[in-house]
Amino acid sequence: MFNGSKSNQNGTSHVRNVELLPGETIDHIFSPELGLTQNPSDNGQLLVATNHRVLAFCRNEGRNETYIVPVSELQGIALKARTRTSASIAQGIVLALGAILLYLGVAYWITGRVEGPSIAVINMDVVPFLILLIAVASVGMVARYYFATEDGSVTFQGNNWSFAFPYRGKRAGQELQLVINSVFAARFSPNGHDAFLWED
Repeated sequence: MFNGSKSNQNGTSHVRNVELLPGETIDHIFSPELGLTQNPSDNGQLLVATNHRVLAFCRNEGRNETYIVPVSELQGIALKARTRTSASIAQGIVLALGAILLYLGVAYWITGRVEGPSIAVINMDVVPFLILLIAVASVGMVARYYFATEDGSVTFQGNNWSFAFPYRGKRAGQELQLVINSVFAARFSPNGHDAFLWED
């Protein structure tokens, strides 16, 4: 847990460009890539849970967005994790094999039918070589999708607003639960109302 007294003892009265309220302390600072951190970064996405508010510094469609939400207005939190099963990995392998077979079929059909320059170093015509590059790029894209770090997002919802904050990696997803719990603890304070959490 973040030492909430930092805002008082160290003279830090703001997170980036957002001033902290009197009596407001920081409970957690969360980065999508690093998980929980002790100090807020100056740039990039950041989620800060205080005893009064949720501060989210997000990036959406190339623009920086800052969300400042009082925990008293929070209606719910949705946590979504993208997980890959053995079926999705098998599907990726089948797609990669299909790309290779397509390359072999098209390259065999083109060989001898299309006259073009050849690449002397590998003794291959340019057209089949370009098709090979496309097939390799396709396999690379499929591999990157299926074997990349698992990620997900948490969506904070109110009466007429909502925003999503991403996370990457299993550890960050587990640490995000601590942030959610601290937000609920602030939400269930004597002035709070009922809130709920569901997972997809």
